[in-house]
Amino acid sequence: MSAEAAISALAQDAELRTWSLIVTIFGDLARAPGAEIPGPVLSAITARIGIKPEAMRVALHRLRKDDWLASRREGRVSHYGLTDAGRAESERATARIYAAGPPNPSRWHLLLAGPMDPAARLEREGVQAAAGYLCLAPGAWLGPGPAPADADGMFAFEGEPVHLPEWLRDEIMPPELAAAYRDFAETLAGAAKALPCGEIAALDRAALRVLVVHGWRRLVLRHPDLPDVFFPENWAGPRARAQVLRLLDRLGQPAIESIGAEIRSARLDEAPSRS
Repeated sequence: MSAEAAISALAQDAELRTWSLIVTIFGDLARAPGAEIPGPVLSAITARIGIKPEAMRVALHRLRKDDWLASRREGRVSHYGLTDAGRAESERATARIYAAGPPNPSRWHLLLAGPMDPAARLEREGVQAAAGYLCLAPGAWLGPGPAPADADGMFAFEGEPVHLPEWLRDEIMPPELAAAYRDFAETLAGAAKALPCGEIAALDRAALRVLVVHGWRRLVLRHPDLPDVFFPENWAGPRARAQVLRLLDRLGQPAIESIGAEIRSARLDEAPSRS
């Protein structure tokens, strides 16, 4: 049992797009205003996960260009942090990623749009999806809570779902996504068993947290945020969520300063002694 084995178990089953992984790193470890990660620490975390330096450099360039990250230099060291726009995007996903459970609203509302041309319908679908609505059929969206005061010209109705047909559950959770949840739950179980019982180094804890959050984020943001009753019976989502929360609690939140201190200490240990 070792942190190395747990990291390998999580990394080998993950789709690691470097820019997306870096977004996860900052969203989990440096989301607060003013928080930064020094370049050597960021390089150590990504290397621990198995990302090559050249891939990280390309990803950082892209994220700075897309206004996700800003950088500054202090001596010979670059420091990276989320921009205001990057932090806003990260905050939007935070509630869903770290939620202890799915939402459970007591009331729902239905919005029905009138006739519109294809371009307008496509735009409307994007707006409703971004607002967290579930598309039931073209021009029909289900949302939690009371109907908005301004329905933007759409028919609005409030009520409570009486029957959830299987076709709707399958639409929300298609077989390939359900299988991905099941595989991730099994990967988490294997990683948890591989973790050592004693203290885990800050760098390893950071790498493990990032991989757990990244894998969970890739799944939970692919479908609407709905109560479990909207999903197929016995799907692995609740089990995976419980495993994610247990692992994050066990790993704790390593401080960037602690990771940096570990890296400096390791370099001193590796340096040849002077006679």
